[in-house]
Amino acid sequence: MVAVSTPRASNSRATQARGRARRAELLTAARQVLGELPLDQVGMAAVAEAAGIPLSSAYHFFGDIMDIWRELARTIATQQASEDLDLPPASSWQELIKASLIHHQSAFNKDPAARKLMLGPHTPPDIKSAACKEDFRFGTALWMAVKKQFLLPELADSRELFFKALLIADVFFSLSVAEHDQVTQEALDEAIMAVVSYLGIYLPPHLATRV
Repeated sequence: MVAVSTPRASNSRATQARGRARRAELLTAARQVLGELPLDQVGMAAVAEAAGIPLSSAYHFFGDIMDIWRELARTIATQQASEDLDLPPASSWQELIKASLIHHQSAFNKDPAARKLMLGPHTPPDIKSAACKEDFRFGTALWMAVKKQFLLPELADSRELFFKALLIADVFFSLSVAEHDQVTQEALDEAIMAVVSYLGIYLPPHLATRV
């Protein structure tokens, strides 16, 4: 039996699609405005104006500016984490970790909104907490990237292990952004050494590669 789409169902789908589009427009606008202004100076009115959406309508999609920042943090984390899965083949797990952190340094330095939101000193504690949870996406992606190329010992076959490793890198990245408004080469080098040293507690120097 062939399902027949009713006018009510079609209207509902169209409304949902418009709603998703409006949310995306607000997130894009928030990212744009945050790229130009400090985080603590960006409010719903500025985001709605940049998106060309009435303020009253903006509140229909996001309860307040903090909801936008939480959603934007998820969006940024998802984008960057997915790119870890496309890292090129590496000769060792240490080189793969290095490649991942270099990639994230570049991504944050090119995107002031991501830098301010995920690493900045003015990010409110609840957004910091949300960003920390999003770090789990980075950890999972890095774990999957390493598993894709190397055979992990059972003790180290844990996404939580890689999540904790990236929290260590986050400290160096955040301190650098607070002081220099970018992730410096020195901060990157320290993050690489710290993460490799931490993972080296659980991983042998050489891992067998997957065929």
